[in-house]
Amino acid sequence: MKALVSIICSLSILQAKTHPSPSDPQATEEVKILLKRLHDQSEKGIMIGHQDATAYGVGWKSGTGKSDIKEVCGDYPAVYGWDLGDIHLNQNLDGVSFSEMKRLIREADARGGINTISMHLDHPISGRNAWDNTKVVGKLLPGGTANEKFLTTLDLVASFLADLKREDGSFIPIILRPFHEHSEQWPWWGLSHCEDGEFIALWRMTVNYLRLTKQLHHILYAISPQDVVDEKDYMEGYPGDDYVDIFGLDYYKIWKHRDVHKMGEALSMVAKLAHSHGKISALTETGIDKVPISNWWTERLLPALNHDKWSRKTAWALLWRNKSRGHHFGPYHGHQSAPDFTKFYDSELTIFEGQTGMPKVRAAQEKLIKNQHCLSNVAKVVQQGKVIYHGAVNSTFPGDRPITDDTLFPIWSMTKPITSVAAMILHERGLFGLDDPVSKVIPQLSQLKVHNQKGVVEPIKREVTFRDLLRHTSGVYGYDGSFHEEGTWKEIIELKSLSEMIDLLVKQPLKHHPGERYTYGMSTAILGRAIEIISEQDFASFLEKEIFHPLGMEETSFHLNKIDREQRFQPLFVKEKENFRRGTKAEDELYYQPGSALALGGEGLISNLRDYSRFCQMLVDRGRTRDGNKIISEETLSIMLSDQMGETPGFGGKRSPNKLGLGFYVLENPELGGNGAPKGIYGWGGYHTTHFWIDPVNELYAIFLTRLYPTPSERLQIFRTAVYESLGP
Repeated sequence: MKALVSIICSLSILQAKTHPSPSDPQATEEVKILLKRLHDQSEKGIMIGHQDATAYGVGWKSGTGKSDIKEVCGDYPAVYGWDLGDIHLNQNLDGVSFSEMKRLIREADARGGINTISMHLDHPISGRNAWDNTKVVGKLLPGGTANEKFLTTLDLVASFLADLKREDGSFIPIILRPFHEHSEQWPWWGLSHCEDGEFIALWRMTVNYLRLTKQLHHILYAISPQDVVDEKDYMEGYPGDDYVDIFGLDYYKIWKHRDVHKMGEALSMVAKLAHSHGKISALTETGIDKVPISNWWTERLLPALNHDKWSRKTAWALLWRNKSRGHHFGPYHGHQSAPDFTKFYDSELTIFEGQTGMPKVRAAQEKLIKNQHCLSNVAKVVQQGKVIYHGAVNSTFPGDRPITDDTLFPIWSMTKPITSVAAMILHERGLFGLDDPVSKVIPQLSQLKVHNQKGVVEPIKREVTFRDLLRHTSGVYGYDGSFHEEGTWKEIIELKSLSEMIDLLVKQPLKHHPGERYTYGMSTAILGRAIEIISEQDFASFLEKEIFHPLGMEETSFHLNKIDREQRFQPLFVKEKENFRRGTKAEDELYYQPGSALALGGEGLISNLRDYSRFCQMLVDRGRTRDGNKIISEETLSIMLSDQMGETPGFGGKRSPNKLGLGFYVLENPELGGNGAPKGIYGWGGYHTTHFWIDPVNELYAIFLTRLYPTPSERLQIFRTAVYESLGP
């Protein structure tokens, strides 16, 4: 039974990772990218949109670059809503000229925004507005008396859509919402005004006309009934998977606290339906007029969006328009709900335009693949607790595996900062001093010998201290030279415990006397054993109790089960000369065996982007979790980031232009860290081309993960430069 459950779970994971495909077989590449972006973004948060966001607002008109939402929270919405009502005139039913609308759509697209378009088309026979619900749909279908007249209206729609192009001539991908709110009484296309099958026929005819007759393939189609709460009602009038890309829902009934649960359930229902059809779900319209409840954003809308794991898969939530003080669905500067909207903006769930942008970072990731600096890779940049960039760029190299947030990486030396924090937790509890000899807890270390300059083995001048382990000045051999040639590393990875590792390491003479200079090697692994002894619990359990569990790092471990190794563990690639090849089992080096007590504190952890992000955010937050609980004190973290080397020679026996703290490098020379990087950023990297850094000045962290050996020197420079160029001055 357990095996069957594992298989079912594995299949579910694989299915969930599959990106949906456009319903249009001839969809442009831009549409495919947009659909993948919607899918990927829905796994990270919910994009917030606004109807006519930059066209007008409360007390202003277009042309100013303004947005009511931007005036309140400092950022544009991520999604823009537009409408083609009155398409036969020079301006739409909301008074926005179509030429101006095209300009604003292009500007939003250039910033990284997503554009959606609804169609409040006039009644095709009476010429009155869309609210004239006299029966007409049957007459619009092929063979109907008004078919040709209606197609002339679709010609105008097609002409507008065909004019939406980028500077390079490619089409801007558009999400079209034809015949929205068909579940309602008000529109002439409503189901209650159609005979059986007429609405479906109208939808299919419209889509086919735009696709086949007009050859427009830059469109995703969203269906969006209003305020429905069960599957049967939602699927009434559904035109089929070949004609729909997005399962939308217009939902406005959210006034009281009791409405929150009902809306959350509705969003969850739509998301489940969408998933079962291989589609995306979205809250295509929402809001309450004039927003009379001052905390509506965080006490109504946010908890509804955050109802459960399915509601959180909603790709975007679009607020209706801001016409005036007497008719608006979003906040504006000075409105009573504006302070609460700022809290809504600060939520980890909500995503605005600035958090979906940073095209230079994505371009840098693509450049790294194109220039053969790495293969599939993922990057994340978070500032002040908000994701400002999060994207994976996948290669097409044979055997490479697409990266998702669930992908597991051997983080190698990115284990060291975690172990260093763990040790300093014990230090601030008074359980050891930085200049205490480690032999106090590991007596064998008092027996260490050293190779002098003549190669002769002699006693050490002084004992290895905890500070030596934390700053890599113990003299314990590194990962190269005789350490590998003599087979020491190969012997270590075959061991079953850290105590066995100590017994092996003390037999090896040190590379130099403790404290003389920097040598990168097994010092932090020894620190892990010291933590075991001091804490009176195994090292992995200590990390789980003191760091992983408080931070919610649920998938960071020293072990890897068979299913995860086969399905989620990113394969290693090795670059030889100018070619990539798949790494061998021996080149993977560590086994990550379940049940093994060999928890190497310097190199042994497996993690993913989601988990390591939580560790980084704790560092940005000066040693605290997001809810304020202490992992390590700010004072202790300051000690870790202070220069611990002084005039002691660093890497290569030379004085480093940057600082080395306890478990971190600390950047002193911005020119070495990439254009625009400030003084004081700190971080560490891993053997297979992983890296992170913390920027205290900008309250930012950045992570880059791929799987390649050897690490290309250009990779960090390219990535970091792109991040700081994107941030601007």
